[in-house]
Amino acid sequence: MFRTFDHAPADYRHRPERPVRQADWLERLQRRVVGRFELNPLRMKLRQRRFINAVKRHTEQLDTNSDQQLVQSARELGDLIRVEGFSDALLAQQFAIIREMSGRVLGMRHFDSQLTGGWIMVQGRIAEMKTGEGKTLTAVLPVITAALAGLPVHVITVNDYLTARDAEEMAPLYQCFGLSLGIITHEVDPAGRRDAYSRDIVYVTGKELVFDYLRDQMKLEHRQPLRMQVESLKTTKVESQLQLRGLHFALVDEADSVLIDESRTPLIISGVQGNEEEQAFIETGWALSFQLQQDDDFMLNKDKREIDLTEEGRRKLQYLSQDLGPLWKGAIRREEIIHKALLARFIYELDKDYLVREGKVELIDALSGRVMEGRSWEKGLHQMVELKEQCELTQQRVTLARISYQNFFRRYLHLSGMTGTAWEVRDELWRVYRLPVTPVKPNKAERRLALQSRVFREDKDRWQAVTGRCQELVQQSRAILIGTASVAESEIASEHLKQAGLAHKVLSAKQDKEEAGIVTEAGQPGRITVATNMAGRGTDIKLSPSVQQAGGLHVILTEHYESSRVDRQLAGRCARQGDPGSFEMLLSLENQPVRSLRGKSLQPTCRSLGVSSVAGQKAALSLLRAEQQFVERQNYLARQATLEYDHKQNELLAFAGSVD
Repeated sequence: MFRTFDHAPADYRHRPERPVRQADWLERLQRRVVGRFELNPLRMKLRQRRFINAVKRHTEQLDTNSDQQLVQSARELGDLIRVEGFSDALLAQQFAIIREMSGRVLGMRHFDSQLTGGWIMVQGRIAEMKTGEGKTLTAVLPVITAALAGLPVHVITVNDYLTARDAEEMAPLYQCFGLSLGIITHEVDPAGRRDAYSRDIVYVTGKELVFDYLRDQMKLEHRQPLRMQVESLKTTKVESQLQLRGLHFALVDEADSVLIDESRTPLIISGVQGNEEEQAFIETGWALSFQLQQDDDFMLNKDKREIDLTEEGRRKLQYLSQDLGPLWKGAIRREEIIHKALLARFIYELDKDYLVREGKVELIDALSGRVMEGRSWEKGLHQMVELKEQCELTQQRVTLARISYQNFFRRYLHLSGMTGTAWEVRDELWRVYRLPVTPVKPNKAERRLALQSRVFREDKDRWQAVTGRCQELVQQSRAILIGTASVAESEIASEHLKQAGLAHKVLSAKQDKEEAGIVTEAGQPGRITVATNMAGRGTDIKLSPSVQQAGGLHVILTEHYESSRVDRQLAGRCARQGDPGSFEMLLSLENQPVRSLRGKSLQPTCRSLGVSSVAGQKAALSLLRAEQQFVERQNYLARQATLEYDHKQNELLAFAGSVD
């Protein structure tokens, strides 16, 4: 049970957070054993039923109470929870009041499935709720409960659009309980951020939150517990500049995306490192890279996104740079900058890894399909891509502070979350964050119709099938969502639809400002929307009555994403909350890299059988799934490497007398 009285007050002097250390082998073994018990989906079923029944009993007594009486009772319960902890008896009463007030203020009363999801999160777990189950409304149950108990609450979302939308939708309910609300998006200045973090409830994206935390640590210059306690005994100028009041209670929306997918890459605050000599070094490196020959001087593996200099290439580079000055004397330094140049030329692709907008290179998040505001590659790679695209060269940046998502979120005293797709990564969530995943039974039975997946040998055949399906469905007055894996693929899909005379809208990083409008119209009769996985997180495509009657939204996946969970998210755009809908995959083997052993073993079978046969289709689908699993495995290893690097850095800094 989470007991609030064990924690320090929520202010800028006492900044409570959980200490993070690397577990030894015995602790890891114990965690695995406990995990088998915690991850059993049947473990909490009886408690869930008892809790829901208790909420219903309390709800029956609230009809005659005025709003003021309910709010007063909720505040008194909040004081009790602060002292006694999150007991089921107190939670049932509080949830009943919040449910009643939600019905009166928002016109939405929580379903039993939402009460269950909220209760699961108060237990410090991840609630896996089907897409369309109303997670935004579910979140207010634990959020209001914790805030009324005096805990600063952080609601963490995946992007600025959802941050603002969810906060504004739930704001009237928070206000009626007398709770203050802060919203932090990328545009908010430092003064606005400090004000927002001083509120009872803060909606913020994971990236903005972690960067704000890092900035605070840079101001403090250390994080050793003893020295932080000494710091808390006095008022300093630094204290007045800090933003966060500690890491008390976090609820992570789309938890698998934030805690798993985005944790591959550490969060880094960088500063400008720059003079004319450094810029000249980068430009010279770019020019030198064109004097190296593929296969002789470097080996290129596009499928694995790898480039390696050969011994001949290293000798040639040393010869070419022997008269270029002191920056070229060190072998490691000159080989690294050439490596960055080759990566920019052969690996990083326009409209897939980045786009160019208003003369600037902007990074695309492969997981969300959105532009990563204010982010850049480090160690000269960003400048190499700018040279490639003939953009104005920005100054090189150096790392000032860094932390992994894993090490940051484990510092919260209470961490919980919700998502539609966590079961596949339940073991990793438990092992890294000690977060058990608990599935929630949907409020209504799903009516999603999964059609037979089809694989084509060439892209042109796939796109012909996609346009053919769209023509059929438009005639039926259905709404259609076509999922692609990149901006470039979205534009290719758009061209094929134009050639077929099909009106449509495109939603990708290039149209991110129009997202709300495009999503709003995506459920109209005959509407075709082409989208990267921007359309797979947190959006609710509302169907017109005629589309519902015609069969609902039809989703077409044109290629596998990096994770099967993201495929499932796209499928979840249709048939929400008992609506009708259908989903199918129309895939292609053309340009599909084959890297896994299983994929290589299936490749000859696909050739010999031909993809048009039943057996060939089965082999082709298995091949594509094997390649998706290969990418999933590589991403998992990247996350583990990020975490291990963080541990080693912390050990080195602790030995030196300070901790990152």
